[in-house]
Amino acid sequence: MRRTSVLSITAMFALAACADKSDVTSPLGNASALASRTCGVAQANAHTYQVTIENLTTGQIFSHGVIATHTKQVAVWEVGARASEGIRAIAEDGDELPAVAELSAEEGVYEVVSTMAPINRIGGPAALPSSRTFTIRAAANANRLSVAVMIICTNDGFTGLSGVKLPGGFAPESYLVGAWDAGTEQNNERFNQIVDPCHMAGPIVSPPDGNGRVPTNGFITTHPNITGGRDLSVALHGWHFPVARITIQRQK
Repeated sequence: MRRTSVLSITAMFALAACADKSDVTSPLGNASALASRTCGVAQANAHTYQVTIENLTTGQIFSHGVIATHTKQVAVWEVGARASEGIRAIAEDGDELPAVAELSAEEGVYEVVSTMAPINRIGGPAALPSSRTFTIRAAANANRLSVAVMIICTNDGFTGLSGVKLPGGFAPESYLVGAWDAGTEQNNERFNQIVDPCHMAGPIVSPPDGNGRVPTNGFITTHPNITGGRDLSVALHGWHFPVARITIQRQK
């Protein structure tokens, strides 16, 4: 079985390349840092930011993922480009560890944070929150932020932010974001090729059945949404834009 956020979800229910564009709409208005690098980053006092990820769907849970601060020369992911192995692992498996390792070693990345827990759908079990807030630092020219989390009931769908500029002041800035396809796996919508938490935490309860994949060699594009051609349901698993609201606020 592919590594995913299955253990976190089960436990909670049991206990109760350079880019400078965001590919999102214009601005609207806690986990521990796992890595920090200053190579390629001008030295200055760090600022601290809170990043809130809010799930706006009724049929999709968000997996573990990554948040990173970096310079504008770093592209964590970019529409029209090929997904890195780290983004592929998030989009297909809900596994953030390869992305954490990649970004921690990349010049121009200041700090990397794992979200470390899934984010619930609207109307999902109350034991799992539909909004989570994380803390991350940035400094000087490392003033961009990227986010990537899996949309669980998909083959390789994810949501997030790509290289948005961090707020200069203390007023919060919010982004309404859509869904992207990593271009790394066929969207066949078969349960036996989708991570098991889709069964256990999604709107359909089915026994875990392992996870296969039909690999593809495409590019990151807008996700075509759920078509309902196989095991997934448009009514239960589909979404409307936006799938998430991500709010960034400087703390100090």
